[in-house]
Amino acid sequence: MFVTPDSSQVVLRGTALDVSRPWSCGFIALVRGAPRTFTVAEAGAFDWHSTYTTIPDQFVRQPYRGGELIIAVRREHRRDEPARHDPAEYRAAWRGQWFELHTRACGAPDGITRIFDAFRLTDTPLGLLARPRSAGAAQLEPVRVAKQIPRIGYLTIERPGPSQLAIPEHRGHPTQHGELWREPLGLGAQGRSRPDALVLATPTAITRLVPGPADTADPNEALAFLDSLSVIWEPT
Repeated sequence: MFVTPDSSQVVLRGTALDVSRPWSCGFIALVRGAPRTFTVAEAGAFDWHSTYTTIPDQFVRQPYRGGELIIAVRREHRRDEPARHDPAEYRAAWRGQWFELHTRACGAPDGITRIFDAFRLTDTPLGLLARPRSAGAAQLEPVRVAKQIPRIGYLTIERPGPSQLAIPEHRGHPTQHGELWREPLGLGAQGRSRPDALVLATPTAITRLVPGPADTADPNEALAFLDSLSVIWEPT
């Protein structure tokens, strides 16, 4: 089970379901009227980004509101990248014991504490809660949950109402807990183990399964996994 920032609960049940990989989720929030993208990831994910993606010129860590505030700032482009004329870019995170809340942007990160101050942050073993301190401080938009299933692929899970996943009008293949459609990846299939994504609709969630390079190439194994998969999204 995973608890989302708005305290909804996402539950997966299935035959031989391997849930050993960490959960994560992404959402957009209006913070004092301005849209900002956030990601919840397992504690320690920031260190991976600082090593392989952000690669900062400046790295700041300090205790903050019962956790740790981490800021990585990039001011210079690497030699293998085109020159940039935009301001410095940064990634910042509030880290708890189990999860982290990430955001990134360009410009000076001086006011980053005001961004995190817009939320009441509560870290739990099942997820990180980010409750707006007031409607004027922050408003959360729909959350998208992600979960990697070893050998099968990468799941993204959303609620049906505000879901960005398109559900075909024609009937899909019935499963034990919902309905299933095949979605050809086209050029996006290059380097992946299978050429199709699979979309599963259950009464409370829309789930998309995308294969990675190391996942099974057998489509029947992926179909069997989704045929027995129950995805339940319990809102607050």
